[in-house]
Amino acid sequence: MGILMARVGITVPDDRRAGVLAGFQELTGMAALMRQPRDAAAEPAAMFDLAAVLREH
Repeated sequence: MGILMARVGITVPDDRRAGVLAGFQELTGMAALMRQPRDAAAEPAAMFDLAAVLREH
């Protein structure tokens, strides 16, 4: 990660390095999940039922 940051000219302060590294690891994990084949059931719904959204619980 340090090499990537240096390559684009970003300097991360020492006190924030652990948090940036944790975020970087989470992001790379999510990106790996996105690069897998998915079926139609994995896609978000393009429709919703307004009555269900407005229903009181």
